[in-house]
Amino acid sequence: MQAHYLPKNVYLGVLLLLAGCLVCWQDAFALLSTSSEQSGYSLTRHTQFWHSDEPLTLDELREREPPFTQAHHKSDLNFGYTPNEVWLRTQIKNPTVQSQDWIVEFEYPFLDRVTLHVLREHFSEQKISGSAVPKEDRELAHRQAVFPLTLAPGETVTLYARVDAAGSKMLNYNLLSQQAFYTQNDRHNFWLATYFGMLLALGLYNFLLFFGLKERVFLYYALFALGFTVAILTFNGIGTLMFWSFLGDNTARLVAIGFTFASTMGTFFAQSFLNTQHFTPRWHRVLSYYRGYCMLALVATLVLPIQPALRLMDVTGFMAALLMLVCGVYCVSQRVPNARLFVLAWSLFLVGACVFALRNLGVLPANFMTLHGIQIGSALEMLLLSFALAARFNKLKRQKERVQADMLMTLKRQEAVLEQKVADRTKALEQLASRDMLTGLLNRNGLTECATKAIMRSQQTGQPLALLMLDLDQFKPINDQNGHEAGDFVLKQVAKRIERLARAHDHCARFGGDEFILLIEGVTDRAILNDIRARLHSAIRAPIKLPNGQLVSVGVSIGMSVSQADDKCLESLMREADGQMYHIKASQADSCLRYGAART
Repeated sequence: MQAHYLPKNVYLGVLLLLAGCLVCWQDAFALLSTSSEQSGYSLTRHTQFWHSDEPLTLDELREREPPFTQAHHKSDLNFGYTPNEVWLRTQIKNPTVQSQDWIVEFEYPFLDRVTLHVLREHFSEQKISGSAVPKEDRELAHRQAVFPLTLAPGETVTLYARVDAAGSKMLNYNLLSQQAFYTQNDRHNFWLATYFGMLLALGLYNFLLFFGLKERVFLYYALFALGFTVAILTFNGIGTLMFWSFLGDNTARLVAIGFTFASTMGTFFAQSFLNTQHFTPRWHRVLSYYRGYCMLALVATLVLPIQPALRLMDVTGFMAALLMLVCGVYCVSQRVPNARLFVLAWSLFLVGACVFALRNLGVLPANFMTLHGIQIGSALEMLLLSFALAARFNKLKRQKERVQADMLMTLKRQEAVLEQKVADRTKALEQLASRDMLTGLLNRNGLTECATKAIMRSQQTGQPLALLMLDLDQFKPINDQNGHEAGDFVLKQVAKRIERLARAHDHCARFGGDEFILLIEGVTDRAILNDIRARLHSAIRAPIKLPNGQLVSVGVSIGMSVSQADDKCLESLMREADGQMYHIKASQADSCLRYGAART
């Protein structure tokens, strides 16, 4: 009997041993060891999660010791609509002998509150962020929930993140170096600015057309774009960051209101654009009934709890897109003008809306396409509908009388002037931000930005960075005797001379008044720097012919400081150069006094 059962006991022991090894392997698998050579990590495969059916503090959570589940794929952290709070747990270790600075970034911006607890060996930290948190209370003022994290040499920390969100909970998050985070942030901000700029331009364009032509189709489209823009602004976190962070818990409700309002206006637009009342009366009645439902849904989003309001928003938006697509297909079969372009445009939007709704409901996984699908689809849809509206506009132009055609051309010219003014104003603002308006050189802001990058390059490549500070002598008498216009003319001529002597990749700046800065990268020979300084001195001292024909001359005192790939910052370089410059000025003043005394 014992011999008969011995193999089963052995098998059982082996299985238990394998299970123990598997548990140990999972624990080791969950720990993330960071390296300063890597710019970022996805924390999904190093994260465990647990659903809490009641609000808990961190101490209460640790006392309970609930069974956390290990996440293996991004889809494991996509929980859709759930009323429960979700806790995430991640262990991170810095195995190096140097301190590391990281940014913890949650990818999904539409999270009401994210509380991050950082457990260290002797103390813990609590940080808070999220779309429902006022901007001034967030750990970092950013459209996403992001948190700075500093790891001491050899330190292991445990992150506990508590996420409370009325909307869909997609909780993938990353660990990024500060440089990688800000580079990614700049790239995302560029595309978001382009996207919202397009929405704003299209909405404004159609508002202008409505006021000029009194055609309601343009008004419906502009209102549709307005509601959609407000919802997407809030959803992406830009609206709460820049405009309405005071909304708090009602931030998510604004998303529901915006998308439901856009569905209502989209139904109005479809009826007007396809002229369903004339071509397809039955579909016109169907859309009218659905429009009434959308209005009721809009009222419901104001009074329902936030999560049911968001679910209603998803259903309403999906049904509106699908209904208008079917109506468009029927209009194509009836040869309704512009119906084909309408169907193509609305198909793209329907795909984006389906991806958005199904991702929120947890059916689709969270990735780049599902996260930004509605934005991509809506951008293409609005561009195509703009083309369709342009075709309708041309048709109206041919049908209207000559006076109306002239009015339309006037509106076009006004729009072009407005766009040019916006472009000119944008360019002027960019110039104001980094350029000196008198000389065209970098101003203090532009100098600071260029110097920061140059110092980083110097530290990375080991190449020196030289800073020349130039202060004009005998400039005040020119201002006093010839007026400020002559003084400005002299400053501009001096700036041109400095630029001519600078290399293509050097940075010239007017620091203020009659002070100039020249940043020189990659010159290792001190003699070359002295030669550059001598040539600058000679060029600036050359006579300058004023507009009235008078010749004037200014002197210059040049101080120089050099950073040998060390930790010097712009301020320390400027202090060294400034000290040397004033030493030169003092030496010149003493020489003048001795010369005057000798002559006396």
